[in-house]
Amino acid sequence: MSVIFPGNYVAHLNAYREQGCVALPGVEFYRAVGAVVLNPDNDNVTDANGVLAAGDYAAQVLSPDLRQDDKPRKDKALVVPAGSVVYRTAVSAPGVKANAAGDTVVVKAATGLPTSVAVTAEADLYFPEEGATSALGNILGGTPVSADTAIELTTDAAFTASLDLSAGASRNSPSALLVEVCYYRAASAPDVEDAHVPFSTEAGQGY
Repeated sequence: MSVIFPGNYVAHLNAYREQGCVALPGVEFYRAVGAVVLNPDNDNVTDANGVLAAGDYAAQVLSPDLRQDDKPRKDKALVVPAGSVVYRTAVSAPGVKANAAGDTVVVKAATGLPTSVAVTAEADLYFPEEGATSALGNILGGTPVSADTAIELTTDAAFTASLDLSAGASRNSPSALLVEVCYYRAASAPDVEDAHVPFSTEAGQGY
């Protein structure tokens, strides 16, 4: 886990490394992005035809290692740590085709998050490219989750891995359900480096 400070924020936060940023003194902000990948070529949640059945699926923070070889991918569950306050969620579904217009993907209600959102399939059975975002919650003063909270997505119909060519997808474009969870938590107490506490000097140590 690592935290960056203003002036060092030159790329998007690394959810796999649980990287946060300090925008206000004493508060660490995090952006975690998880996925449910639809890929019949790999060991995952779809069947041999690339169909994802209706149900609940745990979102995974995917490993930065994109190779598809014999080494196991070290993906990990998307978990919001206890004591964190969630203030925004977002959902999208690139490369995913619904069973009918109006089918939805939503953050599972049982997670108890104060903000949630559903993305809905359109008339062409694909989901909007921009996805859907929740209303912005309390940036400060919200209710923290009482325990480590695994994020799950709920689908209400069978979905398939399919490319919306009108949205600019190519033959090799990925298919996945994506969820973003933005949260903050209290920063740790100061250490000696924060206070610039000098080290002790032994007699005869001088030059």
